[in-house]
Amino acid sequence: MHQILKKITFFFRVKSKKAKIANYVIGGVLLIYLSLLIYPNFFFKYSIKFKNIRLYSINAFDNNTAKLLSEVSQRLSVSTINDTTVTHNVYLCNNFSLYTFFAPASRNAFGCNYLPFNSIFFASCDVKKNEAYKNDEGDNYIRQLDQVITHEITHRLIKEKVGLWKAGSMDMWKNEGYCETVGYNESYDIVDAKKFLKVYKNTTGNRVFYRKCYYAVSYLIQIKKMQFEDIVKSDLTLDQVLSEIEKTSIR
Repeated sequence: MHQILKKITFFFRVKSKKAKIANYVIGGVLLIYLSLLIYPNFFFKYSIKFKNIRLYSINAFDNNTAKLLSEVSQRLSVSTINDTTVTHNVYLCNNFSLYTFFAPASRNAFGCNYLPFNSIFFASCDVKKNEAYKNDEGDNYIRQLDQVITHEITHRLIKEKVGLWKAGSMDMWKNEGYCETVGYNESYDIVDAKKFLKVYKNTTGNRVFYRKCYYAVSYLIQIKKMQFEDIVKSDLTLDQVLSEIEKTSIR
């Protein structure tokens, strides 16, 4: 790693004409790409706004779009950190190549959230069916579109609440768990949680991890009556909360 950084530093410090030209070209390309992340509207022909959510798409919207955004808004409204004065820009790529262009590091995910720029991209979806799809041929897992939109918007609400640095350094299980809790917007079922942990307690993988985060944060909010700020400040670990759920008696 030290040698790589040394070579990169040397590359940008060299004085030759060719190196300077290369520096300008690379810098120009990065600047253009950054500009497109900040303002990608050029690629999306259609847009619609519902309250403080602006939805962009390469395809025309149908009559189900307003219903979708209404459901997202309703899910967000239960969050104590929801801020209706903040506008959220959501981009439906519906084209895996276009999505990969905007989210190369998250190309196999449902979506990508650029918190500093207020730009949220989704790989592919069906608004009428309320389904979101991954850009991954090896994973055909489908989620509700309103849930994943709510999840990603909640990430931005966390950033607005605690700041970009704190949001990025927060324990992942708290961050993702809170977004999942708001996204699902369901009553906490401790029986379901205990059954899940009995089967998947020692199982790894993103899908299982996210579900564990959801059960943990939902438990803290609905059973322990903790606020978002309390969860952020607590020293609790994910394993500690899950262990407490397992030990909780069912009445």
